[in-house]
Formats: sequence, C-alpha cells, structure tokens
Amino acid sequence: MQSPAIEEKLVLTILELAAALNRRGDIISELVGITTQQWIIMLYIYGDPNIPYIGKHYSADKHFQHNAGMLASDIAEALNVSRPNITNILNLLTSKGLVEQTLDETDRRRKILRLTPRGIQILQRIEPFRRKANIALFSVLSKEKLEDTLHNLEELLQVLKRANA
Repeated sequence: MQSPAIEEKLVLTILELAAALNRRGDIISELVGITTQQWIIMLYIYGDPNIPYIGKHYSADKHFQHNAGMLASDIAEALNVSRPNITNILNLLTSKGLVEQTLDETDRRRKILRLTPRGIQILQRIEPFRRKANIALFSVLSKEKLEDTLHNLEELLQVLKRANA
C-alpha cells in the first residue's frame, strides 16, 4: 500500500485539529449555556478583533466597530453557511435574550444584529477561559512559528475561497 501524500496527512490533521477545537469550544461555551456555534456568531456580532470580517461593516481603518451591528447575511457569508441556518441560531440567541434585532435606518427591510447587555456579559464570562485554553495550546510554538502558521493557513483559506467563488 502506498503511503499517503503529505497533502492528505495535512488535510486530515487540520480536520482533526478543527474537531478538537470544536470540542474544546463546547466545553467552554457550555459553562454559560450556549453552543460553540452560538458563541462564534456572538463574537462576529460583537466585533471580536480576531474575527476576519467581510461586508460593509468596516471602519476606515478596516477594523470592525465594537457591537456596531451586523447583518445575518454577512455572518452567513463569513462562515460559509446558509442564511436559514444562521437565522435559526439567531432566533435561539434572541430567545435567550443575548441578541437583539433592529431595523436598518437606511433600508427598513434589513435587520441589524447587536448583542444585548446580557450577551456582552456572556462573552466577558467566557473570555478568561478562552485565553487560558489558547495560551496552553499555543505555548509549544514560538511567536515566529505561530505567525508562519497563521500566514500559511490564511493563504490556504484564500485559495479555497477563490476556488469556491
């Protein structure tokens, strides 16, 4: 039997890493009664500085404005999931009192999503656990290796995005 190519090993390792990160996210997010997917969506809405944003919601310096609001379609596009899937999660977050929707003043057909004060509090409660877990995970790599890894993964992600466009 032929040994697998390095590319195949890399893809399978990335998938395994993603699954392990999701499990870790589940453990952290369960502390406050939400899922990892709900947590990620809340981070998008709030404007976490580590989230790569798309759409029209950048300030002049290309940084998202904290809790300035976001459209469900922007989140669906950023996460590469269907709009109905995002809508279902947003409905859950709204029913939990973590997200609110307001009509866009420029286009009344669109709804702007923002975290409620309770939603912001949930993110603040999770943050120390997130930081601690990330420090433990990445402590085995030097800053240079982390930067190289991030750069390489971002390049690969761009290749996939262009291929799917």
